[in-house]
Amino acid sequence: MSPSFRSIMVPVDGSPLAEAAIPYAVAIAERTHSKVRFVLVHPQQYPPLLIEPANVYLRELTQRFRERLGCSLTSIILTGPVAPSLVKHAQEIGADLVVMTTHGLGGLHRAWLGSVADQLIRTIEIPLMVVRPRADGSLPPLNLREVLVPLDGSLLAEVALQPAAALAKLWNAEISLLHVVPPVVITADLALPSAVWHDDQLTGSRREQAQDYIQDVIERMRITGAKVSGGAVVGSTPVAQTLLQFANPARVGLIAMATHGRGGLRRLVLGSTTDKMVRSAEVPVLVVPHSRAARLVAKVQREMINALSLGEEFSYA
Repeated sequence: MSPSFRSIMVPVDGSPLAEAAIPYAVAIAERTHSKVRFVLVHPQQYPPLLIEPANVYLRELTQRFRERLGCSLTSIILTGPVAPSLVKHAQEIGADLVVMTTHGLGGLHRAWLGSVADQLIRTIEIPLMVVRPRADGSLPPLNLREVLVPLDGSLLAEVALQPAAALAKLWNAEISLLHVVPPVVITADLALPSAVWHDDQLTGSRREQAQDYIQDVIERMRITGAKVSGGAVVGSTPVAQTLLQFANPARVGLIAMATHGRGGLRRLVLGSTTDKMVRSAEVPVLVVPHSRAARLVAKVQREMINALSLGEEFSYA
């Protein structure tokens, strides 16, 4: 079953770029009737005198959006180390989604969102929607006609499917699955660079396996009513670069992926790929942290073992 979004946390730091994430959270909240909380963290190294201007700023910011969200919108100022404070507060309020930009420039004090986004991706245990500003400082509109979900044949990578499907359903969007298959490289002599070539036959075989896998996932998801399509491609460039070529903002409105996906047809680490997507994609990236993925995979594996022991049919769609 796809998760529902009941509580959304939006970190802000007093900058217009940080505030640019708010319309994304509001758009989701209006469709899900979620609670939204703006959170501003006042790092301990800043003078206490800045607390009152921060209070005024946050009060005015909250009031601007209360007309659309009513009493479901709240805000709070925390004091302490920024990323750990956000992680702890998300747990305390039961947040199931964080929406934020990767940068916050200017504002009440030196903006911190750039590095904090990196830290949250590595430590928070709920999905995180990260929006990267364009070169001119603007942000892409949230236009979910298509949600791109990269897969690598592993259960860990598939954990991104549920939150991606939940968001796609809100906009009646298509889910597009993509498995990038790196070419198989044959090395005859490690000392001779010229003795390295691509094995087209093995590469083609792996692409066919990947295509069969994607088709299985498509059929499984269609049973739940999701609009989904997809395929496997051979990547002549690094995985992240190939994904960026397919993430055309004229069509794709969101990329959803787990931070790690090990195993499957080829050992492929989506952690570093996710990092590159967050830093380079022209559309928002929904990141499902690896700790959450690992727990869900363990749960699936336990359910699978229980079902098999009882002689029941098992599905983790």
